[in-house]
Formats: sequence, structure tokens, C-alpha cells
Amino acid sequence: MANVLIYLDLTEEIIENVKKQFSTDTIIVTYEREDIPKYLKDADVFVTFQFTKEMLEMASNLKWLQVISAGVDSLPLEEIFKRGIILTNGRGIHKIHMAEYAMGAMISMARNFPTMLKNQLEGNWDRRVDQGEIHGATVGILGMGSIGEQIAKLSKAFGMNVLGVKRTPAEMDYVDEVYSMDDMGLLFKESDYLINLLPTTKETHEIIGKKYLQMMKKTAVFINIGRGTTMNEPELVDVLKNKKIRGYFSDVFYEEPLPKDSELWKLDNVVITPHICGVSPHYNKRAMEITTHNLKVFTTGEGEMINVVTEEKGY
Repeated sequence: MANVLIYLDLTEEIIENVKKQFSTDTIIVTYEREDIPKYLKDADVFVTFQFTKEMLEMASNLKWLQVISAGVDSLPLEEIFKRGIILTNGRGIHKIHMAEYAMGAMISMARNFPTMLKNQLEGNWDRRVDQGEIHGATVGILGMGSIGEQIAKLSKAFGMNVLGVKRTPAEMDYVDEVYSMDDMGLLFKESDYLINLLPTTKETHEIIGKKYLQMMKKTAVFINIGRGTTMNEPELVDVLKNKKIRGYFSDVFYEEPLPKDSELWKLDNVVITPHICGVSPHYNKRAMEITTHNLKVFTTGEGEMINVVTEEKGY
């Protein structure tokens, strides 16, 4: 038997479904912060979106932590691994809605929707606004995890050429060429649309700056839905101010909320969304599909957990 604490805002239907599957285990579901100290001290398993050092100190019995975010860079990783706690994440939850965002961003920039929205607000009827297509264009994807795979699949359906970067290159469905991180510059040179999905690690911190951005075509668009800390923002601003690339479409930033005095707000070749790319009405349902699979493995000892985060990779 396992004591399981789930700290998520779940519907009654999802809660009942989980409890039905694990009727012999103690499963507590709460979304009240004040309940955490009371229940976390006895929990073998903790399912949550956020996990702080303070929570770790409360969780004296914790054996497995399931976070439903894909990124784990905000967690006290060193202490988690030092205690031998199994860590799994929410990789795969985001692939559908984040891939749709990426496709929407590319189509929006190809058809010049930001300019037409500005014209609409000004009551300006202008049929001279440039119109393009993503069909036949090349998309480069930095990070070929589940989201990258889904973007590649959709991009192929739209008739695009697809290039990808993966830590360990291998042939992939819907991808024309897969490169290593060492050859990442090739994507910057060849892509009409470059989509950043890189996680934050020691190796990727501020990895994208002038060195790579100046390799891009002047007509290219950079789309950032990975991590804001992978960008050297001052160098990015300089590239955008000097129109070295056509545009920057971003949902993530080095500092969030994006400060009001950030120059990114003022640039006419930038589209800003407030870190909502990963939001979906189906998020918790998909999260619990991963959780219940892993909980079955944890409680029965049969099969393998999915989305296990390793200390070596950091994701």
C-alpha cells in the first residue's frame, strides 16, 4: 500500500476514476495549500505541479515525486536526487496544444495577421499587406521530444520541409534531417521558421544569442516556446532592432512577467504571449493518464515508469 497525495485542481470525475483504480491505497486529493503540511509528511507519493525546497523538507517519507510540468529546472533537483527520490515529469501532456500553438504562430506570421490586426484597430483597410505560405517553407525544430515530434508531423501535413536537433541524432518520422547540438547552426542557416523547444540545463543557458541568430535568413521567424533562459535577450533585442530577422514570436522570456520596460514590448517585429502556450482545458486529464500509469508500476512493481527524469540529463 502507498500513501498518495495529489495536489491538483481535479474534477470529481477524474478523482473518482483514480480512486476506483487504486482502491487499496490511501489517496488524498486536495487543492488547499494549508493541507500540504498535514498530509505531505506521511506521503510516499506526491503528485503536484510545483514542488519547493520547503515541501521537500516536509516530505520525510517521500519515495516518488510526479510533477505534471515538463520542465523541472525550478525544482530542488540536487536534494531530490541526493535522497534517492524517483522523479517523473509531465512530458507528453503538452504535445497537442503546444504543437497547435506553433502551427498557429507560423501561419500567423506567413499571412501577416499581426499587421492586419494593427490595421483593424486603426480602421485601416490595406490590401497591400504581404501574404505568404508555410507550404514549401523549411521549419527547424530545436528539441525533438514529444512536442517536437508532433510539430514535425503537423508541419509535414502542411507540406513543409522539416529539420530537427536532438541530443542523440536518429532517424525520425516526418523529419527530413536530424542533427546533433553541435550542428545546431545548420538549422539557423536553413530554416524559414525556427522553433525553440530546448529545456533549461547548464548546457543550454543563454545558448541562443548573436552567434546563432545572425546565421538566420533576414526573412526568417524565430518562435520560442521552450524556455526564456535559453535566450541571450539583450543580444536578441539587438538583432531584432536591426531587422536582422523578420520576426520573433515568443511565449517565454528570461524574466516573467516580462518587465514593462523591456524593449521587446516596443518592437514592431515581435509578438508576445504571456506564457500560455502550455495551457489547455485537457491538461489535468492528460496528466492523470501519465500518473495512473506510473502509479500502477509503483504499487505493483510491474512494468516501467514513463517520463523518469535522470540526474545526468536534468530532464
